[in-house]
Amino acid sequence: MIIDNNLVRHLLACETTGNVTTLCCNKTGLLKTNRMTVVQVYVGEKHWKNVEDPAKVEEIILLPHIKESIIEDLSVNSSYSSKLLSPTEEDTLPQQVGNKNECSLLGFVGALDGNYDEIRTRYPEEKFVHIYKFNSVRKSASEIILKKCTTILNHNGEVIPFSTADYDRLVQTVIEPMASNGLRTICLAYRDFSSHRLPDWNDETSVVDQLTCICICGIEDPIRSEVPDVIAKCRNAGITVRMITGDNVNTARSIALKCGIISHNDNASVLENQEFNRLIRSKTDGEVKQNLLDKVWPHLRVLARSSPQDKYILVRGIMASRINPACEIVAVTANGTNDIPSLKIADVGFAMGIQGTDVAKEASDIILVDDNLVSIVKAVMWSRNFYDSIAKSLQFQLTVKCPLRDIHMLWIYLTMNIFASLIFVFNVPT
Repeated sequence: MIIDNNLVRHLLACETTGNVTTLCCNKTGLLKTNRMTVVQVYVGEKHWKNVEDPAKVEEIILLPHIKESIIEDLSVNSSYSSKLLSPTEEDTLPQQVGNKNECSLLGFVGALDGNYDEIRTRYPEEKFVHIYKFNSVRKSASEIILKKCTTILNHNGEVIPFSTADYDRLVQTVIEPMASNGLRTICLAYRDFSSHRLPDWNDETSVVDQLTCICICGIEDPIRSEVPDVIAKCRNAGITVRMITGDNVNTARSIALKCGIISHNDNASVLENQEFNRLIRSKTDGEVKQNLLDKVWPHLRVLARSSPQDKYILVRGIMASRINPACEIVAVTANGTNDIPSLKIADVGFAMGIQGTDVAKEASDIILVDDNLVSIVKAVMWSRNFYDSIAKSLQFQLTVKCPLRDIHMLWIYLTMNIFASLIFVFNVPT
């Protein structure tokens, strides 16, 4: 199995994998290439839809101070550990190191003829007053940041009021269309503070408020070419693939359609975490009820805006369900430390070998060396082949001939049966 990029940590998982009926997987790196690029941007009251074309980038920012503001803010507000390394070979793309979302934004900085290294040297990290780290519960989605904006830059670079009506218009005409095309949206905003009246930097809610919106970027992460075929193979093998992602519902639905997880004709449901929790929790005490969860999970194929807790609840609920005569066998893929509870509770836990943290790998049963969905299918094939080979070997051993003499019996059991059984042992999965 290691040849097929499956590093088995617990041998029992080799047997269990063949019985998997549900695969709860994340999106980034497994279904998609994790090579992100800014392809659309809304700035200066105009929506540019072809940013990946270098010739179009030069036309985007007309005013120098808007351009400099975008370059500076993207360079400083991304983690300093995220960077783009020069390609090692000709005709190859720069290597993205660190957070892939931030790397795509740094690539956009380069497309605007900016140099993020010079800006970071000018503003060293040790001189920052405060840093608000990413939180998996508070994801700060683009629509959330945009809702905290009270002003926005217009086409002249002037700061103008940003009303609730403007917010609704941008969500409907910019964010939702980007999301419907499978793009991840990032809102870039800032706020000025007076040096004479500084806020309480520990109070994030009051600091990240009354912002000025600069632009909205649409980031594309292409789907792996082999994913639709692999999803179809899983379906034919009796495995239901459920995607659990932090993207908004429109982005998640678009990706699921492209991957083949859902189709326009099936009865599959796509839910956001708020709706999911509303359906599965009791209205009296707010606790998760198994009978309510049993009404949701059979048709659920995509869970959007999910948290690690939502993932854990779904996995545990599917495993505890008894609506099917045969219990569901659940496999989970994960790469982060927050997903450890889901990895441990699942029947089979797959950790990402490239993107996964060391803690996640320690909690897993099998490590996907190449972070590829194809490797999971191969693991299932090997596991099912394990049972199939045992069945064939037993069938062969039970077909005993009636020997005429002792020497015949010794020949059958010591020679023919041994070497014939070895054939079944070395059977490769089909």
